[in-house]
Amino acid sequence: MLFSIISLLQTAGTTVDPQAVQQQQQAANKVAEEGVPMLTIMMKGGFVMGLLALCLLIAIYFIVERFIYLNNRAKIDYNLVSSIRDNLKENRYDSAYQLCSRTNTAQGQMMATGLNLLGANLREIESAMETRANIELSAMEGNLSYLSLIARTAPMLGFVGTIWGVINIFYTVAQVGGLEIGAIADGLYIKLVTSFSGLLVGIIAFVGYQMFMRRIDKFAERLQEQSLQLMELLTKANH
Repeated sequence: MLFSIISLLQTAGTTVDPQAVQQQQQAANKVAEEGVPMLTIMMKGGFVMGLLALCLLIAIYFIVERFIYLNNRAKIDYNLVSSIRDNLKENRYDSAYQLCSRTNTAQGQMMATGLNLLGANLREIESAMETRANIELSAMEGNLSYLSLIARTAPMLGFVGTIWGVINIFYTVAQVGGLEIGAIADGLYIKLVTSFSGLLVGIIAFVGYQMFMRRIDKFAERLQEQSLQLMELLTKANH
């Protein structure tokens, strides 16, 4: 719509110059052959592009950081319950506790909490294990709030850059008192790239956030299953 209005204003009351049309066609063919220099255009996006670049770097950092953390912490060792069962059968309670405490995962720390209270009321043990599991899950979600913030903020930053560019273009038109479609289009497409960049950064952060949240939700379900299995063992041990 905006380009249509500009074109109508620019062509109103003017005659078509065949030579100018030929030059425009040659320029269009050159662009089609060489492609759009996106990196060059993005570098001309102004201060908003700097903010978006910073958002992208922060998003990538937290995506990598959460990926490493979850790979180390959100693991389920299905043999751990069997090892605990074997130790409890032989009354090696300390060995079962040491085995879990040395396992540097959310599962291991949750089970170590339960084994450390062995002999206490089962409700107290279950409550302590649930608290420990919630602490571990909260730690996994800790830095994901930054990804969520970037996913919401980056598109808005891109839109701000575009609107600011359009304001500058029409301010220039008002001051000059003329309409140069080449100059206007040059400024406009550079500013529109901020919207593109903002959406791209927002999509990267949003996809990363959703993937990690889905992984944490699945891990929470499996952690609950492991907790129930341990409670069954502790119930038998208390009897």
